[in-house]
Amino acid sequence: MVLGMILSAAVAAAPPLAIRVEVQPLGRGPQATVVGIVLQVAPEDRARAGERLRVSISFVQGGQVVDSGEAVVNLEQDGSAMLYREWPPGDGEVRVAVASLEGTARGGWIGKVVVPIETKPFEPIPGGAPDALALAPLPPASGTVHFRTPVRGGGIEAMQLEADVPEGTARVEFFQDAQLLYQRQRPPWTVSVPLGQVAKRTTVRAVAYAKDGSFLGEDAVVLNAPANQLPVEILLGPELAGGQGRQVTVSVGGAGGLTEVVLRADDRAVARWNACPCVVTLPAETVKQLKVLSAEATNRDGLRGEAVRVLGSTGYTESVRVEVVELPVTVFDREGKLVTDLPRDAFRVFEDDKEVPLEAFATTEELPLALGILVDTSGSMLDQFPEVRQAVGGFASRLLRPGDRYFLMTFAFEPRMQLEWATDPQGLVGALERVTPEGGTALFDAVVRALELFRGRRGRSALVLLSDGDDNSSRSSWDVTLRYARTVRAPIFTIGYRISKLDFLIRERLKTIAAATGAEVFYAPKKGDLADVYKRIDQQLRAQYLLTYRSPSAKAADQFRTVRVEVKGDGLTARSIAGYFPSQ
Repeated sequence: MVLGMILSAAVAAAPPLAIRVEVQPLGRGPQATVVGIVLQVAPEDRARAGERLRVSISFVQGGQVVDSGEAVVNLEQDGSAMLYREWPPGDGEVRVAVASLEGTARGGWIGKVVVPIETKPFEPIPGGAPDALALAPLPPASGTVHFRTPVRGGGIEAMQLEADVPEGTARVEFFQDAQLLYQRQRPPWTVSVPLGQVAKRTTVRAVAYAKDGSFLGEDAVVLNAPANQLPVEILLGPELAGGQGRQVTVSVGGAGGLTEVVLRADDRAVARWNACPCVVTLPAETVKQLKVLSAEATNRDGLRGEAVRVLGSTGYTESVRVEVVELPVTVFDREGKLVTDLPRDAFRVFEDDKEVPLEAFATTEELPLALGILVDTSGSMLDQFPEVRQAVGGFASRLLRPGDRYFLMTFAFEPRMQLEWATDPQGLVGALERVTPEGGTALFDAVVRALELFRGRRGRSALVLLSDGDDNSSRSSWDVTLRYARTVRAPIFTIGYRISKLDFLIRERLKTIAAATGAEVFYAPKKGDLADVYKRIDQQLRAQYLLTYRSPSAKAADQFRTVRVEVKGDGLTARSIAGYFPSQ
C-alpha cells in the first residue's frame, strides 16, 4: 500500500497549488519496479494551474536521490495527470514539484512510499501515460558515429576532436554550427575546431558516408556549453535506403555519468537510454507527421539538459533552448553584516528589468561547494610565498566540508594544474610546497583556464584568485577574460596581495571582475593581512543563497542580459552578478 498526502509548501509569494499524489506499483520493469504516479490538482486551484504543468519527480532512498525526472503534462478535466517511473524496491521518499506553464503558480508534495518487489512483468495499458512506452531502455548503439570525449569542455582559440566511425566509412564531413568545417577521406577522423577569442557555445557535428555516398550515421558535441546543464542535441538523418526509416541521434555532453535519456515524438515517449551512443530509427511516415522532437537527459550529479526541435515539411524549422540561470546571492544588512536566514519569498529577480519566477531556492547548508583556488606563483611572489602557502591552506581547511570539492591552479608564465577536483584539503599545502615562484604573470590565461573547469557543474561554486601584479604574459586579452567570466558566472573573489595604491589598472581590473560575478575584491597590503582576507571570504561563502530561474529572453547569444536581485527587509541589500552573456 502506497499512501499519498498533500503538502502545503511556501514555494512562492502566492498560495501554493494544492496537489494530491498517489503512487502504485504496476509490475516488474527492465531494472526495477515500474510505478504509476497520479497527481491531481485540487478543484479550487484548477484554474490557477492552467492546462499544462511542468512536473519534477525525485525518489530518495537512504538520503540519496536514486531517480529523478521532469516532464510537461497536459491536465485532464479533473486536474489529474499520470506518469510512469522505474524505482528500486524498498522504503523511500517521493518529492514532487509542479509549476504552471501558463502562469507563476507552483506547488509541491512529499510522501513516504514502500516500493515492493514485483514478479509480473509490466505491460503498458492502452491509452496509458506516454512515458510507459519507453520504459524499457535501449542499449547503447554500436557501430555508429561517436565523438570521443574532448580533453576539455571548450574555452578559446582551437581544440582538436576525434570521432569513432562505422566500418566501411569512406568520408566524414565535420560541421561547426551548420557550416562545413572540414572533410576527411581517411583516418584519423579528426578535426581542429576554431573557438575564437570569445568563449561561446558552438556545436560540432560529424557525418559519416560510405564509398557509394550512403549515410552511415552522425554525432554532435557541444563546446562551451552552459555550466549548469547537460548539453543535448537532436540529430535527424536522411531517409535510409530501402524505406528503413530515419535515424535519430540524441547527443549528450558528459555522457559518462548519465542516468537517463528520453526521446519524445510530440507528447509520446519513443526511446529511452541509460548510456550513449543514443540512436534509434523511426519510421519515415511517423517522422513526416511529427510536429516536435524533444529529448531530456539527466546524470548522477543531478545535472539536467533538454533539446527541442520543431519539424516542418522540409526538415527543422526551429531549435529551442532555455537558459537555466543560477544566481549566487549574498545579503548584507545596513551595517554590512551577513544575513543568512531569509526565506525564498524574500527574493525577487529581474532580468532586463522584467521579473522572472524562481524555479529553485537553496542555502549554503543545503548545497556542496565547488571551489577553485588560483594562486600567482610568478617570481615577485618568492619572498612572500611561505605566508601565502600557510594562508591558503588554512582557508581551505576551515571552509571545505564533506561533499565539497576543490582544485588548485597556480600561474606564472602559464597556468598549471596542481590538484584537480580533490576532496581532502590537507593535500593543498603539500602541493604548494612543491612550487617555486618564478617567471611572469599570465593572469588572464589563468582565469580563463580556471573558469573552464566550472563548465558542466551545477550548484554552488566560487573561484578565489590571489595575485600581486598585473598581467604581462597572457595570450588572452582583458576583454576576453571579462566576457568569459560573465558567461561562466562563477563568483570570482579577487585578492590584491601587496599591490600599491598607485597600481590603478590592476586594482580596477580585480574590482571589475569581482563585481561582475557577484563577488568582492580584497587587498592585503602587508604581512599578516592575508589570513584575515581569506577568513572574510570564508564567511561570505558560508552565507550564500542560490536562486535558479529560466530565462525568458529571446536576445541573441552575443547580447548581454542584465540581472537584478531585490530582497525584502529594512536596510537589506542583495549582491549577485550584474548580468551575463548566455552560454549558447
